[in-house]
Formats: sequence, C-alpha cells, structure tokens
Amino acid sequence: MSVTPELSAYIIKGGDEGRARLSVLARVLEPTTNALLDRFAPLAGALVVDAGCGGGDVSLELARRVGPTGRVIGFDLDDQKLAAAAANARLHGLDNVSFTNASVVGPWPAASAAVVYVRFVLTHLPEPERLLARAMQALAPGGVLIVEDIDFAGHFCDPPCPAFDRYVDLYTALAAARGADAWIGRKLLGLLETAGFEGVDTALVQPFGRSGEVKQMASLTFAAIGDSVVAASLATATEVGHLQQELHAHAARPDATHSMPRIFQAWGRKPAGPYLSLQGVDA
Repeated sequence: MSVTPELSAYIIKGGDEGRARLSVLARVLEPTTNALLDRFAPLAGALVVDAGCGGGDVSLELARRVGPTGRVIGFDLDDQKLAAAAANARLHGLDNVSFTNASVVGPWPAASAAVVYVRFVLTHLPEPERLLARAMQALAPGGVLIVEDIDFAGHFCDPPCPAFDRYVDLYTALAAARGADAWIGRKLLGLLETAGFEGVDTALVQPFGRSGEVKQMASLTFAAIGDSVVAASLATATEVGHLQQELHAHAARPDATHSMPRIFQAWGRKPAGPYLSLQGVDA
C-alpha cells in the first residue's frame, strides 16, 4: 500500500491488526450507527457509497438495507481490509456490494449516488474539505451525505486512570503532529454547510460501559498508535508498554467505566433538483 498524503496523516495501524480492531469497533457502534441509518429508511433500491469503508462492516449493513435491487460501493486504500470485506460479503451472500481500492480525496468509483456514508475518515485528513467536495460530486441532486466522526476531548473513564488520560493526550498530540484533527466532530455542522450541503443537522452519541467490548477500545486503539507515538518522539517505547499494561488492568476492573470518544453524527443533502425521499432529512 503506497503512502499517499491522506495515509501519511492516518495514525492508526492498518492491515490485519487494524481490521481486527475495526471489527470490535463495528460491534460496539452497531446500535448507534443503525439508529442513524434508520433516519434515512427506506433505502431499498438505492445506490450507496461507503467512502473510506475500512473492513466494510457498515458497507454490509448498507447492502442489507438497499436490498437486491440496490447497490453499495465501498472503497478504501487498505488492500488487506478490502480483501477481508469482500470475503465477508461472500460469506453473508451479499452480491450487491463491491469493494475497490481508491482514495477518498481522489476520483471516486461512483456517481449519482443516493447516499454517501463516511465514518471516522474526516478526522484523519489534513484537508477534510477535499473529501466533502468529492462526496458532493458523487451524489445525485438531492442525495444525502451521512457522516460520523469523533471528538476525542470527550473520552473518559471512571474511576480516574492516569494511563487513560495520557493515552488521550498522546492520541490528540499525534493527530495534530500528522495534520489530522482529533476534535473534528464538533466542526461537522460548519464543514458540511461550508461545503454547500443543505438541511444540515447533527446528533451526538457516546457508547460507554462497565462491561463488554466498549472497554477494549482504548487499549486496542492505543496499541494501534503505539509505534507511531514512539516514532514521533512523543513517548518512549518503555512508557508505551507501561501505559498499555495499565490500560488493560484498569479495563479489567469490574467497577471501571470506559467510554468511546464523543461521536458526532451529521447529515445534509446535495442541493438542486428533486429531493430523494429519505425519511429524517427535510426537503
């Protein structure tokens, strides 16, 4: 996988390890992402694009929603994740979804889409406006852009854990050093409006808990950025190892609550022309 400008800002390890992390993430976020997609039901027969699809977990959910007369196109730059996504689609008998290698800021492999979905991609882009311009081009008139992205400042645990706080600080510092934005969620309304989308609105969700896979996410994410943290001289390998152990130990406590970062959900439609009838977005 060649290093493009957008990949140079991507701070989370990809490949098979990244795919495993995304599988856990998808299960944790399934209830809130499905509730978001429910706003725009029905999608039967629609052409939907999943930009920066990663392991394709949401692509497969979208494929179920568009049904046999619809089509989903997922694209990403990580060939290992794309291969896993295609294999998973075959396993579930979904032949209305395809996966291809393409850049979210380069030409897209789709046009005249009813919906473009983007999750946790804008945060990694030095120029997120470029993706939004591509999304506008890929949508049919009246088509809908749906975005989910993080605001890392809202990440918390209880009881307090210095290793957790250090992880949050290191993640945001590494993102800033790479030209990414760990707080982009709070900016989505303005970004979509500036990009020319109409009827822009937003919602806020934050999975957390004392049990379950949500408590694995901080440790998994820190493990996925550890090498980059050391390479950026933000921490030593020894400190990273100790922090990882402390995060595991704190998550294992039955009285400990861990959260995901705050997640902003935003949506808007492409102006001009007849509006596609999708529940949840004003015409």
